[in-house]
Amino acid sequence: MKQINFGNRIRKRLVASAIQAYTAINYPKRNYPYYSGDYAAESSQSPETLTVVSYNIAFAKNIAQAVRDMQELTSQREFDIILLQEMDELGTEQIARDLQMNYVYFPAAIEPTYHKNFGNAILSRWPIVDPQKLILPHKSFSNRMNRIATRAIIRMSGVDILVYSIHTESVFTLPQYRQDQYKAVIDNIEPDARLVIVGGDFNSYTKAAVQQLEADYKRAGFLRASESSGPTIAKFGIELTIDHIFTKGFTVEEADELAGATASDHLPIWVTLMPKNKQTH
Repeated sequence: MKQINFGNRIRKRLVASAIQAYTAINYPKRNYPYYSGDYAAESSQSPETLTVVSYNIAFAKNIAQAVRDMQELTSQREFDIILLQEMDELGTEQIARDLQMNYVYFPAAIEPTYHKNFGNAILSRWPIVDPQKLILPHKSFSNRMNRIATRAIIRMSGVDILVYSIHTESVFTLPQYRQDQYKAVIDNIEPDARLVIVGGDFNSYTKAAVQQLEADYKRAGFLRASESSGPTIAKFGIELTIDHIFTKGFTVEEADELAGATASDHLPIWVTLMPKNKQTH
């Protein structure tokens, strides 16, 4: 009589269950799900300069502190656009409401560790139009999660600024795959787009990765506006620059980080920009 090894069957089922439990539930549909809100006061005048912030708020776990971090930054200068990563819909709305900004948010997936939405947001004190979700190529090796870029147009007193909030895969992919992800944003930009901002967490863990990233965006006509912001995260005592802001059609007035921020393992970075057509000749 053939013997059945129930122990092996149980072990296989347990392993399969564990893998399934740690597998993300992706959102493959175009521009779905989608969240938005309008909390900004109307403004009719275009500012001389534009301040942009990028902040990865680790799994949207400490939203109240993130608001305090950004209010501290606001006390020093008024900012116009915020790019957020690792967000859920509740945290995004709270930040937008507390800072009195408009927002759009797309999740990439339900993240399996915290079992909630995980994605990118764009906030602005100006109207936001034509929001879109760009699904980036290649899933995570660890949990099969998609990464995305949230894309929208900021309409600032009749001037359109194309903006992306991006979050590429971390160490759980190949360097070439991560490069494919951030280059997918470059390929998505219309040739006639004059003013463009791309910012977020690029997971560029090495100096070579930063140089490659900068070279790829430079070939597309971009400047690494946040170059002087400094390291944005520390791992095993090593300071790394993995968050960046790239711009096209702007010159950089200032760039820095908020070194005292505590809501995340990342530091928020900011840049103050001037559209090239506003410069005095």
